[in-house]
Amino acid sequence: MNRLLEPCIELAQSAGDAIMAIYKQGDIGQQEKSDNTPVTKADLAANDVLVAGLKILAPDIPIMSEETPIPALSEREDWQRYWLLDPMDGTGEFILESGDFAVNIALVENNHPVLGIIHWPAKGITYFASYQNGAYKRANGEDVKMNVAVPDSLTLAVSRRQKIESVSQYLNTEFSTIAVGSCSLKACIVAEGKADCFLRIGPTGEWDTGASQIIIEEAGGCITDAEFNPLTYNQRESTENPDFIVMGHPDWEFKKMITPHQRTI
Repeated sequence: MNRLLEPCIELAQSAGDAIMAIYKQGDIGQQEKSDNTPVTKADLAANDVLVAGLKILAPDIPIMSEETPIPALSEREDWQRYWLLDPMDGTGEFILESGDFAVNIALVENNHPVLGIIHWPAKGITYFASYQNGAYKRANGEDVKMNVAVPDSLTLAVSRRQKIESVSQYLNTEFSTIAVGSCSLKACIVAEGKADCFLRIGPTGEWDTGASQIIIEEAGGCITDAEFNPLTYNQRESTENPDFIVMGHPDWEFKKMITPHQRTI
């Protein structure tokens, strides 16, 4: 994994450069996918950069990406190791020009993420982690080790556009908020201790949590579904996630603060 980490960081940054080139042009080529979610030229350009680079870096490792057809479970259920990609997490934020979008690369082994990179191209920040090696934030050429915050007053990472009531209905305690757009960037905000919790209500894919999961775990937190069960990877025909919770320091009594709920997927 350590051999793969730096080349993957460089790939994520190259994909971010491809995104920013289109971001600055103004002609983003917005379309609708079959699931009625948006896609732009930037999503596809970033995907091309990542897929081409990973095939050179590790030609024997299969790739699963949000922007390419997903093989049937029968074709992929025996994968012991594979790349899980979200070439641009936060397409809606890209369209709205908020800057809150990110490139996600995860390496999954035996159905659990073991390496993750989340690159925030508009800020020039890269978050990364690998199994048992800690989680880090790279900015201005400096790597800073990340740890979730020690409990004080609860800060919730929230979307800039989502109504706060959609998540506050599940919380049984007072909290403050910090707003950031992309799903994976909110997880990173928890990992670096700026927020304590993030509740994601609504559809996401496994590529939305792969890189986030290893980063938050290596920073001392965890991700579970909304009933506090582990998330699964490559074990169902559908790659859609349940609602999930990113939780910071284990001393928080999250199970007392959050009302469990289930969404059918």
